[in-house]
Amino acid sequence: MNQKNNPYSNHAMFKSWNVIYPVLLYFAVINLAMSLFAMLASFLGADYQEQYMALQTAAVAVTIPFIARYWQRDKKEPTVFWEHMEMEFRDKASALKICNGIWMFLAGAVIGMALNNVLALTALEEISQGYQEAAGHFFAGGILFELLGACLLTPVLEELLYRGVVYGRLCDLMILNNEEKTKEGAKREKRSRAAAMVCSALLFGALHMNLVQFVYAGILGIMLAWFMEKSGHFYGALLAHIGANLTSVLRVETGMFRWMEKNKDAFVGSTVALVLAGAGILVVIALQNRKNIRKLPL
Repeated sequence: MNQKNNPYSNHAMFKSWNVIYPVLLYFAVINLAMSLFAMLASFLGADYQEQYMALQTAAVAVTIPFIARYWQRDKKEPTVFWEHMEMEFRDKASALKICNGIWMFLAGAVIGMALNNVLALTALEEISQGYQEAAGHFFAGGILFELLGACLLTPVLEELLYRGVVYGRLCDLMILNNEEKTKEGAKREKRSRAAAMVCSALLFGALHMNLVQFVYAGILGIMLAWFMEKSGHFYGALLAHIGANLTSVLRVETGMFRWMEKNKDAFVGSTVALVLAGAGILVVIALQNRKNIRKLPL
């Protein structure tokens, strides 16, 4: 991934493979770990379906070091993407970094609920058998493993992979060097980053393997990549991802959000309120990260 020293850096096919193979490794490791843990559970007499989330949590924990290795290696390489990220992160005051984390967590929670509500108003959840199976697995095994696995470890793994590695490498694949720092070059780079956001989000959605999560994760994925750009680090996307998954677990396992489902009017009204609140939070994030004010403590 070293664009300055790697003799293959200008070869499009080689750079495309750099985007693909970490995803293949992810699927190979997590599926192998899941199979081994399932065999062990069966040997011990445990019910696979009831222990699915516990097994998934263990498989995710095993997979994280493999993907983290690529993320750490990429950060050390002087690529266009990571040079940009380092400059963005270094340029922000500590207070702004904290504010970004808080607002991005809230954005993930609010927009995640809004997307769930919007999808519930359609027929997609009813016609997607893959989604129903995925939802059954997601909420199998008790709230402890849902919180540890689905709300913490899975966001860490997926953000390391899809934003830290895939999005970063897509940017390096699509962005042309702008060493002269021209305005046209800056515009071209901005367009390339937007295209990389969309491509990484589509991949993120597609690899959830069902239509409902493709729409949900695809839309969320664009926001998460944008958060990575605004924060200059993958922590912004991670906190937003945790917020989205946490509200999903709390919604199912507790009565915290049951008031939204009393009747259709309450459901539609709360959905509109969530969409507006989410849009407002995104505006706040955009404004507080403007280059001319981002060094000011908030």
